[in-house]
Amino acid sequence: MKATGERELATAIEIAREAGALLRERFDREQDVGYKGRIDLVTAMDLASERLIVGRLSAAFPGDDVWAEEGGGRRTDAARLWIVDPLDGTTNYAHGYPVFAVSIALAVEGRLEVGVVHHPLLDEVYAARRGGGVTLNGEPRRVTAVESLERAMLATGFPYDVGARDVEGNNVGPFSRFVVRAQAVRRAGSAALAIAKVAVGRTDGFWERGLHAWDMAAAALMVEEGGGRVTDYEGGPLRIESGEIVATNGPLHPAVLDVLREGTIRTGVPSTSGEPPPRHEMRMYVVGFLWRAGSPADLPEERLDEIQRQHLAYMARLREEGKLILAGPFGDDTDLRGICVYDVTTVAEAEALGGADPAVLAGRLRFEYHPWYSAKGIGVLPAWLRGEVATRSAP
Repeated sequence: MKATGERELATAIEIAREAGALLRERFDREQDVGYKGRIDLVTAMDLASERLIVGRLSAAFPGDDVWAEEGGGRRTDAARLWIVDPLDGTTNYAHGYPVFAVSIALAVEGRLEVGVVHHPLLDEVYAARRGGGVTLNGEPRRVTAVESLERAMLATGFPYDVGARDVEGNNVGPFSRFVVRAQAVRRAGSAALAIAKVAVGRTDGFWERGLHAWDMAAAALMVEEGGGRVTDYEGGPLRIESGEIVATNGPLHPAVLDVLREGTIRTGVPSTSGEPPPRHEMRMYVVGFLWRAGSPADLPEERLDEIQRQHLAYMARLREEGKLILAGPFGDDTDLRGICVYDVTTVAEAEALGGADPAVLAGRLRFEYHPWYSAKGIGVLPAWLRGEVATRSAP
């Protein structure tokens, strides 16, 4: 006896492959292109693929509803709803760029149960059914175990409303923050494929706003079945009609949500009511006090100048990489030479960064580290750090 969803999954795979063959046959030829918006394309092949899929699904499951991107199918509030993107990556397809997919999902009583994403040019099928795990060309796969953004390969996309000036809404803001923190960020032009890659361990996370249900439904189920996590931008349950998704391997999810939330948090501004910031707007950083450590008596002045230049260049590099939020020297001639705020959450991480400083390696300076709980982003220096620390003596 077949498990629940097995017939539906097998049928969806068969139909996706048939539609994919149709798209592959016409790929990289002159396309009949129309526009649904300023840059939102539709091709004759979108429509041909949709007709094929809707027809096959309706014949195989005559009582089910079908919701397809280009308007095919029907919506009668049936308990079972097929969600179809006949050609995800239309702009790529129209330009002969080889990244596009067919996406088919089934929701029963509003719950995703089956998902298929087919990459025709590579003949790859990503597939999942609830409770049955996720597969790539029939082989079981899982999400990665990557835990830090520095080791993570992420993916995203940008909405069609390219004229939007809101850098958070058009994804320019989040993209700029992730690109300096993650190992890599990719934008290939097919959300369905990008999310599916998280599910099978080819990438570690994905975020995007401005999507439609058919862009994410099938692949979102795959991420869950692959052991990952899918939510909205606030970390709440995913609603495929909301237009936004965060999909990760799981361990990375809090860090990804933190970076996304930075765009909505006013850092460095105290509350006029005197209330502390909400807990979700706080996190740990590490403050490093930079002390004079002396230097060997036989070091020439030229060598000391060289060490100082290397030290400043190193600090600038950390700042560019997003690991150092701020740093500044003291103007008077005290043993406390400066303060740094590291964008890390453990003292051990700060020690590793500070220990690689050329001035520390040369024995010219040394660090003293302290955890610091503050508003996300740059934050506000506490009073003791602003005023009292300048009078401290070297420990």
